[in-house]
Amino acid sequence: MTRSFPRVLLGRFAVALAVAFPLVVAGVVGVNVFIDRKIDEIPRVKVNTAENTDASRPANFLLIGSDTRAEVQTPEEKAAFGDASQESGQRSDTLMVIHVDPEQKSGYLVSFPRDLVVNIPGLGQSKINAAFNSGPQRVVDTLQQNFNIPIHHYLEVDFQSFKGIVDAMRGVPVYIDAPSRDAHSGFEFIPFNFHPGCYTLDGSTALNYVRSRGMEQYIDGRWQTDPRGDLGRIDRQQQFMKRLATEAFRKSVNSPRTALDIADETIPKLKADQGLGTGDIKKLITSFRRVDPNDPNSLEMVTFPTVPGPQSSRLGAILQAKQPDADAVLARLRQFGPAPDVRNGPKPSEVRVRVLNGSGQNGIASKTGTELQQQGFVNVGVGNVSRVSATEVRYRPGSVDKARVVQAYLGGVGKPVEDKSVVEADVAVVLGHDFRAVAAPANAPAPDTAAAPASSAPAAPASAPAPGKAKGKASAPPPDPTQC
Repeated sequence: MTRSFPRVLLGRFAVALAVAFPLVVAGVVGVNVFIDRKIDEIPRVKVNTAENTDASRPANFLLIGSDTRAEVQTPEEKAAFGDASQESGQRSDTLMVIHVDPEQKSGYLVSFPRDLVVNIPGLGQSKINAAFNSGPQRVVDTLQQNFNIPIHHYLEVDFQSFKGIVDAMRGVPVYIDAPSRDAHSGFEFIPFNFHPGCYTLDGSTALNYVRSRGMEQYIDGRWQTDPRGDLGRIDRQQQFMKRLATEAFRKSVNSPRTALDIADETIPKLKADQGLGTGDIKKLITSFRRVDPNDPNSLEMVTFPTVPGPQSSRLGAILQAKQPDADAVLARLRQFGPAPDVRNGPKPSEVRVRVLNGSGQNGIASKTGTELQQQGFVNVGVGNVSRVSATEVRYRPGSVDKARVVQAYLGGVGKPVEDKSVVEADVAVVLGHDFRAVAAPANAPAPDTAAAPASSAPAAPASAPAPGKAKGKASAPPPDPTQC
């Protein structure tokens, strides 16, 4: 059975709205009366949480998206989401825990897949999304008892908030690499004379974009479906979250009126635990001040590592924790002191690579991207550029060490070149006529492919035919795509 749009979308976008709210408040942080009044307006939920941490210490926020239809009113909303008479109760397909560290000004977000099997207190063994059917307290207890994760605060949001906040900000810019479409979700972005760049999506278009699981892109003269499927959708959503949060902060700083509009759209849809106060919101603000779509370290987003479990006649297809990867993730959520620095240099699993075909040889970009991913690199997509004679390893400012790691795997070719137009990747490899194959150096570590999921930006052709018109609002891309 196909999962409905709200159930697919909501859990993952709870964080976007929860993160956007403190960033909005940060834009008018000097107006303490405004902050206190807005926080007082958040509806409260009775939840027993762990004892709160000090203002400068890390804390865990549980973020849940509820697909309750209680707020659905108009015929259009009923057609899109269903109504309460047909879809009663509440569910959450994805639970998120975000670990904020105000001293380090960083956040670490972990998404728990809906099919992960756990022992739910009072219910026994079941999929983790079943815990929310019994209310938020059951979710808090489930995380504590199964994973020893303390939850200090709880936030919940319903699905109508997403469109409202995007429209309140007059759209959110997204970097789009190639003409794109998905007939199932309704997303269609095929502007005449397309060029890769930043395009502003309004609320409706953004909804269709983030719920796409069958995204097609026009590459190498034909429409190609993103082979990552649901993984590609998740990555696009995570990138959109960062852009949403960044845009909320930027527009709120420049316009207190916009900050009020966004807050007014968001706050009525939020729910929070009774103990959430101004200090906790400021902790979120401090942790997210440096959210940057081009910097994965500003807000790390991971999915709890899992492997398929045995088929269950009662539960169907299930997932189980993958060890030792799962324990490493949980250790981060339990870290409330200074985080140890154990890295001696960038590993392939820490390098996001896009491969661009400048050789004119058909299919070489896709082949090379796959081979680099097999070596442990994070493959963020492929595309075409104008022909070049010599291979280049283009890197965004500050990523020269990562570029040298990639260069070591290119069989002796590849000149490092700093390029500020590299977007949503650390390195863009432009394949020239001199490239032959990926070849791991003699001292290369064993590939850490489990730590290198594909990321979101799929393709980047220099140009593409225009098979049709674009739907939704779009602004012309700026000269410098890093401004997206």
